[in-house]
Amino acid sequence: MATSNRTLQKSTMDIEVVRTAARDLAHCIPGALASAGGIEVAREGAWGPREARAIPLDDDTKGRIVHDEREAPFVANAPDLLVSLSDEKGVAACAWTRPRPGSALVGLGIDLASVEDFAGERGATFNHLLFSKHERRLVTSRYENAGRMEYGYAMAFSAKEAAFKACAAPLRTWYATHNDLLEFEVREFELADFSHARGTLRSAEAQRAMGLMGIQTIALHHVELSGAVMTVAFALA
Repeated sequence: MATSNRTLQKSTMDIEVVRTAARDLAHCIPGALASAGGIEVAREGAWGPREARAIPLDDDTKGRIVHDEREAPFVANAPDLLVSLSDEKGVAACAWTRPRPGSALVGLGIDLASVEDFAGERGATFNHLLFSKHERRLVTSRYENAGRMEYGYAMAFSAKEAAFKACAAPLRTWYATHNDLLEFEVREFELADFSHARGTLRSAEAQRAMGLMGIQTIALHHVELSGAVMTVAFALA
């Protein structure tokens, strides 16, 4: 599983705006599938060094976040939790949930994307390389008339990143019992629409991996905020 790279930004994001968006998205955590969950927000670095972040997840758990060999985070002291992290423009977000026993919820991803990365000439080049024709049509149909194409592409990218991250826990489970190598990248996920992601038809690797890991669909939820988009993704078996 390849890791993704994001351009570092010098400007900072309004943390209170991000916290408001996080509260809105936390309501999307499916109560029928999870007994608890939330999205924590802090200044980047406030939870400690990346190698040993300590994040207050609920009244009983201060999650000790570590990373596996593929750089995906998990909670060392609470292995029943699903967790995902996103750092953008000085703000860190941590989504977490505790699936119910036997739940179809097997993976969780979160991503915070800056809109300015998708604007102007540089953004146009990036968008053409990263998004499929189908995705560009989706963005155009929803955002062109409003003159907000950069928001549409930020949302599409955030969705791809969150979908990619939602495969981390199922992939870790797969490698615990299999020797097969599953290689796929962020760009290999495609928006079926703005509420679901799939393995893109440009490459069969992501779709093949989802099938082998038992993922039937990846459901997406988005919130727009000033200058950014936040997405959470749920991988469902």
